[in-house]
Order: sequence, then C-alpha cells, then structure tokens
Amino acid sequence: MDMVLIANGLTNRGEHSYRLIQEVRAALARRAIGCHVFAARGLDPDVVAEKIAAPHFKHTLYDSVGPRASDLVIQKLAGWQSGQKLLSYPAEFLTWKTLNRSFRHDLESLPRNVCTADNLMVITAVCQNQIAGLVDFMRARSRESLPRIVCQLMFSPSWTPWERSAYYSDAYYRKAFRNALPFIGDKLFFTTENEAIAKIYRDHYGIDTKILPVPLAVSRSTRLAETTIRLGFFGYSKSAKGFHLLPDVAAICREAGLPVEFHIQIQHSHWEQATIEAEARLRGMPNVHLLEGTLHSSEYIAETNKTDVALLPYDPILFGMRGSGVFTESVAAGRPVIASDGTYAAESIRIGVAQGEIFKPYGARELAEAIARILPRLPQIQASAGLQADIFAREHSGDAYVDVLLSLLQSTARPSIGGPNTNVFRIEPPDKIANETISS
Repeated sequence: MDMVLIANGLTNRGEHSYRLIQEVRAALARRAIGCHVFAARGLDPDVVAEKIAAPHFKHTLYDSVGPRASDLVIQKLAGWQSGQKLLSYPAEFLTWKTLNRSFRHDLESLPRNVCTADNLMVITAVCQNQIAGLVDFMRARSRESLPRIVCQLMFSPSWTPWERSAYYSDAYYRKAFRNALPFIGDKLFFTTENEAIAKIYRDHYGIDTKILPVPLAVSRSTRLAETTIRLGFFGYSKSAKGFHLLPDVAAICREAGLPVEFHIQIQHSHWEQATIEAEARLRGMPNVHLLEGTLHSSEYIAETNKTDVALLPYDPILFGMRGSGVFTESVAAGRPVIASDGTYAAESIRIGVAQGEIFKPYGARELAEAIARILPRLPQIQASAGLQADIFAREHSGDAYVDVLLSLLQSTARPSIGGPNTNVFRIEPPDKIANETISS
C-alpha cells in the first residue's frame, strides 16, 4: 500500500501544508510506506525541484469564481439581508460548480498507478467546493477500482474562500453527503482537526469523524530574556484573522507605555481594503517590526521563535472553531497565545490544553487589555506552556497523523445523513440546487 496525499492548497513553502507534507513523508518513510503528493498547478518551482510534491490541480482550495465584485456590493448593502442573499448566490453557486467540476476532472487525470484500490488517498483539506466533485468521481468508477479515501473537513460549513459566511453551502454539503452514503465507512472516511468542528458535522449531518491532528514541524521557543516582550502575528494577513485590529492595538499599547513590540508578517493579495489600510498604518509605527511576504519554513521557525507570545485575534464568526497552524506550532513550541473568545484557540486555553489569555468582546481595545493582563504573569505562563509542549508535540507529529489514518482502515462505521439538528441551517437555497450536477 502507498499513501496518496492530495494537497491542492499547497502552493509554496510558506504554507502550513508544506510542513505537513514534510512531516508525513518522513513518518511514512520510517514505516517503509510509499508516498505520492499532488499539489496545485501553480506550485512554486523551488518546491517542485525538491520533488516532494507534483503540481497537478488546476484550482487551489482557496480559489473562487466571481466573488470579489459581488463582495464589494454586499459591503455597500450591509444590513440588507435580502440583498445579501441575492448577491451571494451567484458567487457561491459558480464557485461550487466550477471548482467541484475541476476537482473531479483532476482526480480522474491522476496517474493510474497511484489511484488504485491498493492505495490510501488522503485529501488534506476539503470544503463544499471539492466534496461534490470527489463524490461524483467515486460514483463514476467501480467500487472495486477505488482507493480508500480520507477527507479532512477543515472548515465549518459556512466557510467561503472570500471570508464571508456562506448562505447556501449547507445544501451543498447535505447533497454531497447523501450521494456519498454508499461509500462512507467502507471506501470513504471523514476526519476533523478538533472536536468542535467534529460536533458540527455530527449534529447537523450525522457524520461521525475521527480526530486527525495536523502535524507541524516542532521547535522550542527560548526567548523571554529581555525586558521588551515580543508579540508575534504570523500567517496570511486578513480581517478573518484580525489583522485589521493590529494598528489600533499597537497604538493603545504604546500610549499605555507597555514594554512590548509587535512582529507582524505582511502577506496578502491586496484585495481586502481593510487589510490594505491596516498595513499602511502599521508601516509608520515605532513599536512595530514587519516581516515582508512569504516566509520559507526555516525562516518562519526562526522568526516565530524570536517572539514570546503569539497573537491569534481570529474573528469568532468568520474564522470560528477551525484549527490554526499558528496555534498548533505555538503550543508545540511552548509559546503562550492570546486568543479571541469563540475560537478553538480560546477554548483550548480555557480547558488547559494551551496557556495564555482570552479576550472578549472582539475588538482592538479588548486585545490590548489582554496583552496588559498577561505581561505580569508571563514567566509563570511560559513555564507552564513549556511543560505541556512535549506532550502536545507528540500528539501533533507526523507519526500520530499516520497512526490515525491507518486506524481508519479498520473502521466500519456507517452514518445516517441528517443528524439530530437538521433544521439548524434555516436558509433555503434555490430549488435548482437540489437537481444541479457539477458536470452539467
């Protein structure tokens, strides 16, 4: 048996999926299990040269079709619920149909020697824009020729690539799960990164998932020897991750005389006005150090280890309870975090899995106050975080990831589509969705 990793979100070394692939490949090599990795066609040539992944998928996990223009109009119509629904539908529908059709086509064009019944295929992240294409791919082939397939449900059902809550994705998921029912527990398995996301799919759709912790490279944070505390914000710069809060937070901390400096990664595609404006403000601030663009794996580890506390001011509505690579790396490194209430990181602090501070309600002043609260206790908090780091790191290793995947091959669980709360999502989609196919 070989393992086939579908990482269509992988485009460069700065992606968390790049480190995931490295860790999983190493774990598989220790077990003498073959590995094939397929990423986006736009994969960085430097990564292609490493030969750890082959460019294959036309669209990435984060692509969309036509959302930007409608998104701008929706902003102008803020509060007009009927207008939002009307304008949201074309973007959601076109993205769903185009990306699912493309995903099915790319699965069908995988090399014959890897897409076989002897192998295990792992789709490292999937949402409503791939799952229907996957199911149609499976239905078009004989069961005997299909590999066993594991899908990581990374997002809540309301997630969209343009960082606004979806109106119709519940219908897309429900339709896909219903069509997938004959395969689930035999040829098709679902996983989630944490219990919070698992509960959503269990309660709303009757889909039981296995917890599959995302593996990341482990390093240990060693700072806190200087008088100035470094606060780090890493990853993609966007409002869903609270990037727009940072200028006000930095200004409040400076006015309060807090001994902190902000190390902030600037990495975005210049499509979100709030992010553009926040970046412009940050560039003129004396207590802010900016890290420009994509950081390769070694650079990323070096920069994060220069910080004492990770800032995770993720929007509890737009980002929700899904996992975060920055969070996982921080806890594994023994680094405290400051997180917004209503997110998985905050819940992890609350139950003692992580160490740090929670802020609420969601806003810049509340985040600044959380920074002020953590400073006097930081040495003790970091000591506690260090004691937990090794255990957490082992649970999020490449070997732990592979162990979960192999255990799924013994599973025979069968779901019942619907779940106890089938009316949780109350927005009804246009009637045509029920009969629409991605190939038409």
